Order: sequence, then C-alpha cells, then structure tokens
Amino acid sequence: MRSFVSPVSLLALTLGLGGACSPALESFTDAVASAPQPAAPPSGFNPMASLAPLVEAVEPAVVNVYVRSRKAIPREYQFYFGMPSERIVQGQGSGFVISSDGYIVTNHHVVDGATDIQVKFSDGTELPAKRVGTDAASDVALLKIEAGTKPFAHLALGDSDALRVGDWVIAVGNPLGLGHTVTSGIVSGKGRNIPDMPFEEFLQTDASINPGNSGGPLLALDGKVVGMNTAILQGANSVGFSIPANHIREVLEQLRNGGKVARGYLGVQMAQLPEAAREAIGDGVLLADVVPDGPAAKAGLQRGDVVVRIGGKDVKDPDDLTRAIGGRPPGQQVEVEALRRGVKKTFKVALTERPEM
Repeated sequence: MRSFVSPVSLLALTLGLGGACSPALESFTDAVASAPQPAAPPSGFNPMASLAPLVEAVEPAVVNVYVRSRKAIPREYQFYFGMPSERIVQGQGSGFVISSDGYIVTNHHVVDGATDIQVKFSDGTELPAKRVGTDAASDVALLKIEAGTKPFAHLALGDSDALRVGDWVIAVGNPLGLGHTVTSGIVSGKGRNIPDMPFEEFLQTDASINPGNSGGPLLALDGKVVGMNTAILQGANSVGFSIPANHIREVLEQLRNGGKVARGYLGVQMAQLPEAAREAIGDGVLLADVVPDGPAAKAGLQRGDVVVRIGGKDVKDPDDLTRAIGGRPPGQQVEVEALRRGVKKTFKVALTERPEM
C-alpha cells in the first residue's frame, strides 16, 4: 500500500459469511464533551517510578478491533478447485474510545470493506460496532458501539503540536493478536512524510509498534492521546509512525456528521521546483498543468506558474500545497500568490470539492 511503510493491522483468510453495518449521524460535539471526564493518571503520578498508574488509567478505554469482510473468488478458481464464490477476510487492529457514549477512533485501513466489526475491551467485554464514517486519505475511521448502563471510559485528544522530540510516550494496542499490550518510548521525530499520504505529517516514535497496533493510541504522560499508531518502516527496528491528534480532531466532526471528509480542490498538477530555480527564486511549487475549467484555471492560474503562498502562508513543496488546500473546506475562497515569469501575481480561487481518491 505504501512504498516504504506498512500499515500495522493483521489480516488472515477463512471461508464463511459476515453481517452488515449501517451508519448513524448526529452531532459529535456533545458526545466528546459528555461526562465523566476522560481517563487520566492519578495525582502524584511519577513516571520515573512506574508507568503502571498511567496504564491502569487508560487501558479500559483501548479496544481490540476484529473485522470480517467478503472477497469474491475468481470464477476459474471456483471451477477448477471447487472453491466457493467468495471468501471471508478476517483482520484485527486496535482502537480507542473517544466519548462516554461509545464513539471509537481507529484506522481506515483496519475497517475498510468490513461487513462485521467487533471490539473487545481489556476486561473481556465484546461488543458489535457500526462504522459511522471513514476517510482513506487521512486513514482515520470513526466507529460507534451502543451505550450501556453506564458511560464508557474514554480518552481525550491532546495537543500534538506541543510535543517535542524526546518527549516520553506509550503505545497501547493489540500487536500480533496478543491482546492489550503496552510499549514505551519517545517522540523520535515530527513532520514525517509518507508516500501516498499527502494530507498530514506524521509523528515518528521508537515505542514498539507491530502488526495489530493500527488504530491504537499513542499517549503522553498526562494520559491524553497525542497520536494514532498507523504504520511502520519496513526492515527497521522501532521506527513507527502515528497520525497526530490535532489532525484526528480536524476530521472527526465531518466523519461524525457526514460519514466522510470533504476537502478543498485546486485543480492543478504539481511538480517540485528544479534546484536551479529554487536557488534563484526560493521555495515554491511549479504548476506542471492546470485542469481545464477547474478552480485554478477559472481564477487565472496557468501552467508554468510557481505558487509561493496560500492564504498568506508560504508553501515549500507539493505536499505542503496539498495540505494547505486539502485542509480547507469546499466553497472557501483562498488567496494564492504565484510567480509568473518572475512577476508576483495574486489570484482569488474558489475551491471545489476534491474528487474521491
């Protein structure tokens, strides 16, 4: 799926049939603000002595996610080998409860195509979950379990922008099907880019992450979620990547209310500026082509223009431009500054909705 990283869910194949899931749509703001307060370590917690109080506080809000999905078997296999018309793909990953009424965050790739989703808590409780919404571009999914007789333990999203390289973190999840497992480490890097995932910059951590950890939380020592564990570097030792909590926060409201994320669309094909051009004019993004009748074309942007600022902020490379536009809603008007044959021009572009990836 990605050239140098692997998603960290587990997949296996078996034969059989699965059930179906249906979405439910309401306001998400009230759900995340509901009582009781999110899990947090007790006062006086000393991480130098033991991480156990932190683990005990957050583990009830972390779940194992088990999925089944149908996959058609080619006709020739059915004929020659007597196989059925479809098989069931079974997989597993992790997730965490984000509100007391049972909303759960996990990775899109954990539940993509699933016809049946089950979640298992650390106390052994198993419940069916419905898919509320997913977003392949950010690899974030929102699930819902039915509220019980008492509120669910849940976690709060922290401020991932405030993280520093070297800050301590723990990862909780379901690696290799072992069930609830905790590992610790530090934030090893910020702003990491992953191929085919242009809408966000990932956190890097050396807390051990393995297949099955996908969708599990990366937590700071205050018990707040600072990232969602998503991918690992193939062949490396303890190089994992997590979606920052601030990005998760940005997409949750849309997933809750509409089941998908709508992103702004500029309508251009981009290219990295040649080194010689960067030395002459600085950073920017070369427009290799402009989609006819697209938002950029209608605003007057042309092939060969070099975009240097969007909404008053500098853009350095194609990924930077993609995030600057994709982070804005369709219908918003944005000011784009570009160089055309060395002359700076300003264009007001009315963004449309980005086509499905």
